[in-house]
Amino acid sequence: MTEPSDILDAHVHLYAPEAAADPAGWGNSRGEPGWVACVAPSGRRSIQGWSTPEALIARMDEAGVSGCVLQGWYWQRQETCELQNAWYLEWARRYPGRLIPFATVQPAAGRGALEALERSLDAGFRGIGELLPGAQGYTLESPWFLKVVEIAEARRLPLTLHATDPEAGAAAGPATPLGPLVQLARDHPRATFILAHLGGGLAFRGLPAGATLPENLCFDTAAVPLLYDPGVYRRAAGRVGAERILYGSDYPLLVYPRRTRDPGFGLQLADIAASGLGPGERTQILGQTLRRILARGLAPGDKRV
Repeated sequence: MTEPSDILDAHVHLYAPEAAADPAGWGNSRGEPGWVACVAPSGRRSIQGWSTPEALIARMDEAGVSGCVLQGWYWQRQETCELQNAWYLEWARRYPGRLIPFATVQPAAGRGALEALERSLDAGFRGIGELLPGAQGYTLESPWFLKVVEIAEARRLPLTLHATDPEAGAAAGPATPLGPLVQLARDHPRATFILAHLGGGLAFRGLPAGATLPENLCFDTAAVPLLYDPGVYRRAAGRVGAERILYGSDYPLLVYPRRTRDPGFGLQLADIAASGLGPGERTQILGQTLRRILARGLAPGDKRV
């Protein structure tokens, strides 16, 4: 099994204390009803957990996780994107190498949003995402979104996109068009796309009639315990190869809500360990592939990060 110090998590989310203290009030005051509906749904119990950078680091140490990618949210307003990017930059500088920031952006906001994204990437962000066009009000064909893809290509940075399983029900999140996501990857072979949540099922079901998935598509395991049985890790590795699967916890989401209301990494890591994957496959999933993807990126001045 991968040694604890080698584990990288490709998908966590963090918010400042003021957002966690009153998510509905905070989100509505900023014009983010979509986020509010996800984290503080009306009429049912939320599975959203909350954390701080300090608590996250403590949980990482307990589980032997060496680094976590801070994925942005698919905010509706560019101002909120820039606010979260500012949080992430501060926290990544506080815990260098442990917290790895990805920059979020609202492409529908146009040129100013792209300029803000470039500034974040110049400051050292290691990727872009998590984005969800349908929730943010644009399409995969939008010229401004395609400019984001071009930025990712030029800087050799990964781009994470939310992907929803059409067979998983409401728990999987807003619907996404899986076929167009695959075509996007085909149209931009020099970009690296990470499809969250095992690509909405693409990672273990593949395409109809056995069509091949583009090699520049990778898949993270965020929220998998909410959606699938533990055997899905073995099925996905058999379908697309362990080298294209990235461990992602979706921390601090409560992905085992019937077992615990306390967010952490241990239960999912135990499921992966018991899934029938070989040692080499676990090594790839638990960090090796993400390290390879991040190593392609270019820092300011065209120097490899």
